[in-house]
Amino acid sequence: MTARSSVFSVLLLSVDPDLQAQLEQDLRKATHTLSITAAKDLASVPRAAAKRSFDGVILEMKRGHRNELAEVQRAVDPAHTFILAGSRAVLRSASGIVEAMANGHGRLSHSYRLEDYIESKLGDFVKEMKNGSARNLYPVLIRAVERPLITLALKETNGNQIQAAHLLGMNRNTLRKKITDLRIPIKREKARIV
Repeated sequence: MTARSSVFSVLLLSVDPDLQAQLEQDLRKATHTLSITAAKDLASVPRAAAKRSFDGVILEMKRGHRNELAEVQRAVDPAHTFILAGSRAVLRSASGIVEAMANGHGRLSHSYRLEDYIESKLGDFVKEMKNGSARNLYPVLIRAVERPLITLALKETNGNQIQAAHLLGMNRNTLRKKITDLRIPIKREKARIV
């Protein structure tokens, strides 16, 4: 997938026409320069569309089809393309994320990525640590990022470790080990009945 344009382009991989309609409506509200290519899976994407570069890929995850996410990750440049993967329910409630990405598309240059943001924030910190003769910077930073990331994923999935592991792209047992190692408290909130 190559060649970027000023149009916000999204590849939607889902068999649910209602989800396609909802996401298209949400994105059209966010930006007028929108291109959505919808297909049931990566293999059924039209050849002409497969050669394009997408700003985002939205993937409906189905039970037993974990290799689809790996295929998408191999097909796109993760430095320039966001991937949003989840069940239908997750994707229906995540349209705000897609809308925010579409809104940011018009204001931010293509070279501004999450990696650039993190680099700018960590630059001064690393300099100070070097000047203070700090050691083991890598594990300190990984732990500092990993703990809030896992905590937020658990909060977003209402404490459901299986869903959180899926959201984070890791095995459930790996997540459980990290929860224990990082001493993350587990709170499962009950759904409110209104």
